[in-house]
Amino acid sequence: MSTNERRLLLPRNTGRLNRQGPPPRSGGARTSSSVPSIRGLAGDEVLGVSPGGQSWHRRISEHARSPEVASTLPVGEIEKRKRNEESESEGDGQARRPYHYQSQSSLSGQPMAGQLVGADPVEVAHYRRYQYYTRLQNQTGVNLDVLNIPSHVVPVQFYQIHFLGVSPSAGKQSSIITIFAIWNTMMGTSLLSMPWALEQAGLAMGLAMMALVAGLCLYTAYRILQVYTIHSRTMKISEFGDLCGLLLGRWAEYVATLFSVLAILGAAIVYWVLMSNFLYSTVSFVHDHVVGSNSTHQDGVYCPKNETPQSFEIESPASNSTTSGFDTIWGQFTTVPLFLILIVFPLINLKSATFFTRFNALGTVSILFILTSVLFRCYEWGINADFSDPTSDEYIPLIKSSFPSLTGILALGLFIHNAIITIMTNNKHQENNGRDMSLAYLLVTGTYMVIGAAFYVSFPLPKSCIEDNLLNNFHKTDVLTVAAKIFLFFQMMTVFPLIMYLLRVSVLYPIFRTVWPGLPHIILLNSSIIVVCVLFAMYMPNIGTIIRFSGAACGLTIIFALPVMVYLASVKRTGDLTWNSIILHSFIIMLGALNFIAQFFI
Repeated sequence: MSTNERRLLLPRNTGRLNRQGPPPRSGGARTSSSVPSIRGLAGDEVLGVSPGGQSWHRRISEHARSPEVASTLPVGEIEKRKRNEESESEGDGQARRPYHYQSQSSLSGQPMAGQLVGADPVEVAHYRRYQYYTRLQNQTGVNLDVLNIPSHVVPVQFYQIHFLGVSPSAGKQSSIITIFAIWNTMMGTSLLSMPWALEQAGLAMGLAMMALVAGLCLYTAYRILQVYTIHSRTMKISEFGDLCGLLLGRWAEYVATLFSVLAILGAAIVYWVLMSNFLYSTVSFVHDHVVGSNSTHQDGVYCPKNETPQSFEIESPASNSTTSGFDTIWGQFTTVPLFLILIVFPLINLKSATFFTRFNALGTVSILFILTSVLFRCYEWGINADFSDPTSDEYIPLIKSSFPSLTGILALGLFIHNAIITIMTNNKHQENNGRDMSLAYLLVTGTYMVIGAAFYVSFPLPKSCIEDNLLNNFHKTDVLTVAAKIFLFFQMMTVFPLIMYLLRVSVLYPIFRTVWPGLPHIILLNSSIIVVCVLFAMYMPNIGTIIRFSGAACGLTIIFALPVMVYLASVKRTGDLTWNSIILHSFIIMLGALNFIAQFFI
């Protein structure tokens, strides 16, 4: 190291040290700049070196302002600037903060005027780190970038792009958007099975079970948000599995991840069964129009459980009763699930599924289409209900012993607990999370009740003919039903790659720490999942059975058990756990276990 570089690194005394130390020995008058200096060998330029604790922008102002410019300022202005700089360097940080610090107490822990609530611990931690790194930088007296504050310590808001006239919270979603986001997420294939599930439970028992299960799901989801709000202040929590791992241990995190994967796998199987159904109906409809073998039906509803389909109104005879070569090649439960692989498999092996997220709006459109078409059918049929004569084809029982079919389907139809943290943290008004989530559950439950009860009461054939997919109750030549199936097929074609991407992330990321370990790994995983989906579509294409079993299993863990255990563990840490709370929440877990066990006895 050269002599000049060594001299540059030597500290010097400042005005702050002179004030703390003894007065100077010389009795001469003190000038406006009484700070001693170190002069280099090459010239008379002065290098200002600050001790630890002096603010960085004071050094900048010292070097940026030449002695000539400083001498032209009035003496009062110079003294005012010096007092401001001294107060900034000697204060506790309240006068100068490196970034906006929204707190309700001072850094010394004393409440600020008019405030009763303490500061946010996360903001306090950020501010303390900033102070610490700033003092490390100032210890050297030289601007060394190696001691600058690291990027990971800077708050994440610094990396967000803000536009003029747009507040930082503009990226958040309003309450109405949050409510409909939850509604759109929970609504899905369960909507098609709701009339069948209500028929399995009976009208009165079904509506009561919908209200009860919705209330339990809302309560456990609210407990998840409550615990997340408490622990996210001091810990980074991204999803429900992280919360389970924090409060219950690694085993709970693994269990939450496993059953989340099973829920997604169940959705993938149901989607494959429905896509096979819709593809079969669409191609058959086009083939019948081209060949000219269409039969005319005034009303398209019939009972698939009968060996020969029976139309509600007049049905003309089929033009061709023999099995053609097309029927041999194109079978709903034989070849169509295999043909579907040719269409879907290339899409699910893409590296990114971002392209398919652009079609999320189709989900809302498809739900509205199903709602309007079903209600239009019910309006045409009128009310066909008889509550007194069990021998009548229109008889509707109020209570049936097979009601667990409904509760199993509802466990999946109201399942959002593994994503509720992500959705609600994007709400602009966090204080309204409880209200918005309650309104969303009321909206979802009301939609299920309207579709299930309206179709059940208005269905013109014996109620036992209602299928687990309500579209199966309409003949394949019904134009409105064909249009619905075509639309739903393309909508599911955009959602299924997203479901497979979620499965890829959930399975491969914990193993390889990346969502793309290589094309061979992706193909192997996707092939395994597709084989399972094809087997279900060929040998057990009953979406009601698939939904109720997967919903009851996943509901037992992620809806009933883990949220309750997480809440009890959090309350135990605060010392507020009581026996009444333990008994009440244990009863909720028991209800979830009984719901799962009852699925095997229907």
